[in-house]
Amino acid sequence: MKKDKEKNRVKNNAQVSSFISEGNPNTQKVTSDQQSAQMVRQAIKDDQGLSAVARDIHVSVKDGTIMLDGQVSTDQQMDLATNTATAVAVDDPVKNRMEKVHS
Repeated sequence: MKKDKEKNRVKNNAQVSSFISEGNPNTQKVTSDQQSAQMVRQAIKDDQGLSAVARDIHVSVKDGTIMLDGQVSTDQQMDLATNTATAVAVDDPVKNRMEKVHS
């Protein structure tokens, strides 16, 4: 039974690899979106100018647009997070959906 699962896993991986290598534009876009989101997430996480709360901003990408969701305590933190995302995702628009909350 374990061998059957392994054969199916290898077969499925081969099908996915084949699908990607054929240049399917939808697959490439998803990969590009995922890479953009990961790069923005990392940049925000690493930005020491952002508060710990602001570094927990949720980053997602839909149809090539980077979306920032979460809470920050000041307009400056919101601007800094947006500017960081924009600097990293040079070719992708950034949509700020963050909320400013008062502590």
